[in-house]
Amino acid sequence: MSPDPTFCGLKGQSLVYLVTFCCSIGFLLFGYDLGFMGGVTTSPLFLETFGNPDAALLGFMVSSYDIGCLLGAVLSFFIGDHLGRRMMIVAGGIWVLVGAVLQASSFSMAQFLVGRIIGGVGMGHMTTAIPIWLTESASAKKRGRMMAMQLSNLIMGLIIANWVDYGMAKIDGSIQWRFPVALQCIFCVLVMSLCMFLPESPRWLMQKGREVEARKSLAALRGGALDSEIVESEFRDIQTAIMIESHHVSSWMDIFRDGGISGFTRVMTGFNANFFQQLSGVNVMSSLGPYIFQHSVGFDRNQALMVSGGQQIFYFLSSIIPWFVIDRAGRRKLFMLGSFGMGVCMALSAVFIGIGGKGLGYAAVVVLYIYQTFFTLGWQSTLWIYPSEILPLKLRLRGGAIAVVSQWLFTFVVVEITPPMITNITYKSYIVFAAFNFLAIVVVYFTFPETANRPLEAVDLLFADRDGKRPSIWRVVQDSVSKDFDAEYELHRLEQQNSMEIGKKTGEEYEMDEDFKGMSSHVENVN
Repeated sequence: MSPDPTFCGLKGQSLVYLVTFCCSIGFLLFGYDLGFMGGVTTSPLFLETFGNPDAALLGFMVSSYDIGCLLGAVLSFFIGDHLGRRMMIVAGGIWVLVGAVLQASSFSMAQFLVGRIIGGVGMGHMTTAIPIWLTESASAKKRGRMMAMQLSNLIMGLIIANWVDYGMAKIDGSIQWRFPVALQCIFCVLVMSLCMFLPESPRWLMQKGREVEARKSLAALRGGALDSEIVESEFRDIQTAIMIESHHVSSWMDIFRDGGISGFTRVMTGFNANFFQQLSGVNVMSSLGPYIFQHSVGFDRNQALMVSGGQQIFYFLSSIIPWFVIDRAGRRKLFMLGSFGMGVCMALSAVFIGIGGKGLGYAAVVVLYIYQTFFTLGWQSTLWIYPSEILPLKLRLRGGAIAVVSQWLFTFVVVEITPPMITNITYKSYIVFAAFNFLAIVVVYFTFPETANRPLEAVDLLFADRDGKRPSIWRVVQDSVSKDFDAEYELHRLEQQNSMEIGKKTGEEYEMDEDFKGMSSHVENVN
């Protein structure tokens, strides 16, 4: 009898934790890259090196990274499904490494901007592949918690960036800003090294027809033997989903049309989720925190760096809360709660900063601290796992890339316009972000289905036909909160697997398409 498969000597949840740790280092790098420019842009030596750029050009120096990330996500769209989840992360790490070297050694604006864009391409790869890899590796009941733990490390990256900036501000010479830029390299090497020793996504392997490797990977991640019941059951579920999709999905163009699986609707849901996360204003604080506290609230540079660093520590502590509630409360409730809290905080910030005064300046700081709690509860961990859950297997990487394009496109817009907004319309900037947060509540309520605690393959059923017709997104949302629907899925899953076994024994092809439609009609009657 062969031993249970392992990777790095680990199996089961211990191995999933190691995958989560690897993903966490990738997102720590993400957070660090978002955060270190906030302090660097207030460094007189940095500004002098590049000719003391005005607010608009300074904003572009920060946001050029987001252009690279957007390009990286677009490139992932075309090559991601060929490379696989792990190799996409490794490829991204190489891009980031090259970009970091170019930035740290810059003496001209052109070289620095090229380095920022190249590094961004790599982060676009990584932020596309990492959430999908973790989502496809973790079990349904623990996906949310694994993602929440990973996202806490994004905040740890922000903390490291802020305090490295603060510490280096005390040192004379260009190392004051070159060292924070170069520090990215350490995280790059670590995440690339770990990836090489961990299991590939079993779902990607199955999609590529590599069933032996897929079974080994799945057995190791679930901690069972190759032929154990838990491994066999999930293996068949994946097999079933691939068979269903093979009847419908014909090309990558299905992300722009129905394609038999509501492809466009599901891709747009992921796109909209990223849109509203960025228009919440979170990257105003993540990428430009010291700048905001210095130019909007009125602190000097030392105070701004201190307050920004303290905010990131508070942010990290807040991020622990989703570890315990994300899988219990579900995605929809947390999205709406987070948007309401962030909207109120942004509105109060507008009032406090608009009236002005030292006391209200401190009050604005407190409110912006609380804002981070609502963001991490509602739109941090939940956002990064949601597109991977909502998308079907064949469109998961490409649809995820489109969602990440939204992430980086609107990150660029927000980071680019924030310095001029703060300069020109001051406190009214916060009113704009408050309005988008309140709008998000309405959009989530009517168009975001619940995906928590469901097998990835079960989410496909939410979008299946009802009486031969494609359901509206509102109908999908209603079914997604129905317990009857989940019970019927479990019954049908067993029927599908039995039918597949009968088909194998008799040599007949199992018509999954018709059976799937019939089941959808039956669910209509049950509900």
